[in-house]
Amino acid sequence: MSSRNDLTLEDKIKLIKENESGSPYRELCDKFKLSIGAVSNIIKRKSEYMGDYEINYNKNVKRKISHDFSQRINESVYEWFVSQRAKRIPVSGPILQAYARKIAQELDDASTFKASNGWLERFRKRYNINFRVISGEGASVDQNIVGEWKLRLLTILQGYNPADIYNCDETGLFYKLMPDRSLVIDKDDCTGKKKSKERFTVLLCANWLGTHKLKPVVIGKAARPRCFKNLDLKKLPVFWHSNRTAWMNNNAPVHPPDIILKNITLKFFPSNSTALIQPMDQGVIRTFKAHYRRQLVQHIIASADVAHTADDIVTTALDAICWIDLAWKSITELTIQNTFKRAGFQISSDALDSISKETTTADEVIVAQEQEYLNDLDKVLKYVNVGGGTMSASDFIGVDNNLPVFNESDNNNENILLVNVVSNDDTLNDEEPDIEQSPSLPESIQMVRRLKLLSTTQHPELHSLLIQLQSKLIDVYLDSNIAKQKSILDFFKPIQSGIVHRT
Repeated sequence: MSSRNDLTLEDKIKLIKENESGSPYRELCDKFKLSIGAVSNIIKRKSEYMGDYEINYNKNVKRKISHDFSQRINESVYEWFVSQRAKRIPVSGPILQAYARKIAQELDDASTFKASNGWLERFRKRYNINFRVISGEGASVDQNIVGEWKLRLLTILQGYNPADIYNCDETGLFYKLMPDRSLVIDKDDCTGKKKSKERFTVLLCANWLGTHKLKPVVIGKAARPRCFKNLDLKKLPVFWHSNRTAWMNNNAPVHPPDIILKNITLKFFPSNSTALIQPMDQGVIRTFKAHYRRQLVQHIIASADVAHTADDIVTTALDAICWIDLAWKSITELTIQNTFKRAGFQISSDALDSISKETTTADEVIVAQEQEYLNDLDKVLKYVNVGGGTMSASDFIGVDNNLPVFNESDNNNENILLVNVVSNDDTLNDEEPDIEQSPSLPESIQMVRRLKLLSTTQHPELHSLLIQLQSKLIDVYLDSNIAKQKSILDFFKPIQSGIVHRT
C-alpha cells in the first residue's frame, strides 16, 4: 500500500490533468505516492480543486487534514445563508463571518477558525454570492410606500381608458451569454470587463390591454456593428441606438419634473419601489428573457456541430435583435394584463369588458405561465453543458437581473455617456467577430429547396414554415440586382447537346 502523502494544491491539479490525459489510477498512485482511495478522492473533488486554483488559492497549501472541518463550516454557513435570503432577511459579510465562527465553535470548542476577510472572499466566490444582490431592490421596498401608492393609483387612473395607459421599463441583457453555471454577474461588470462588451440595454413598452406593444428600443455599444453592413437601420424590428457603455443616457434627468408633453400625462413611480409596483417588473421582462434565451440556446445547439469550442459559436448583434423581436412578440395580451393587475392597477366596472376575466387570478396565471416558459427553456438547456454543468432556466433568465442600465455611479464623464442616434452613414465598428462566408441568394434558395425535401419526407410540420421562407427569399431575389440581370430563360437548366425532346 502506498504511503500517505499530503499533496499541495498545485500537485493535485497536476494529478487531475494527468488523469484527464488518460493516466490510470495505479500509475498516479505510484507517481504521487498516494493510495487508490486518496487518488479517487482527489478526482471526485476535481471541481473544487480546479475552482480553488482558478481563484488564486495558494498553490502550495496542503488542505487534506483540515478539509472536512472547513467544508462542514462552509456548507453549514451557505445553507443558513440561503434560508435567510428565502425569508428576505438581509445578510452582510460581517454577519456571515460571525455565523461561521459560531459554527466552528459548535463543531470544535478548540477551533482557532477566525473567518477572516480572506475566508469570506473565497466563500463568496465559491458559492457565487454577490453582496450587492443580497440587499436587492425587491427585498428592501417599504411596504407602506407600496400600499400608499396603490391607493393613490386608483385616483390617478380615473378617466383613462386601459388601452391608453402604458408602462415602459428598461432591462440589461447579456445578449450572447452562454448558460454557464459558474457565472457570477456583478454590477462592476459594466466597467470594462469582457462581459460588459456583450451587453445591450432594452426598453420595453406596452399598454395595459397588451394590444399595443411598441417596437423595442435597443442600446448597444457599436453605432454600426459589422453585421449591419448592408442594412437599412430604419427597417430593423427595433429602434437601434448606441453609446460607449450601452446604457440609457444619464445626462438627461431620468424624471424631469418640468417636461411638457401634448396629449400625454407622465406619472412616475415612487423611488426604490418599482420591483413591486411596476407592471413590466411583475413578469413581462422575465418572460421576455425566457423567450429570448430559448432562441439563444437553440442557436448554440445549431452551431455546435461546426464549433470546436464555445468561443467558436458566433452570436451577432443582428441575431440578438431578431431574437429580441421574436421574444417581444411572444408576450401575450393576457400576460401583460395580469402583470398590470399584480402591480395594483385596478379598473372601474364600466371598462371591465376590455380586460380578460382571467386576470381575476393574476398571480396564479403569471406563475403558471412562467413555469411553462421555464420548462420550455429547461428542455433545450439540458443539451448544453458549459463550465462544468447544466444551468437551470431560472438561473439563466436571472443572470443579468442586476445589470445597470444607466450610470449608477454618477460619473459625469460625457465621453462615456454620449448617446448617438445612428444614421445609415455611421462608421463600421469592429467589435463583432468575423463571421463565416454567407451563401448567395441563389444558393440560399437551393438550400431551402433541399430542406423542403426533408419536410416532405420526414418532418411535415416544417413544411409551411419553409414555404414561407422560400417565398420571402424569392421576393428578395426578384428585387435584387441579381434577378434584374437575368431573363426568364436563365431560370431553366440548359439542354445537353445531342438530346432531342419531342412532344
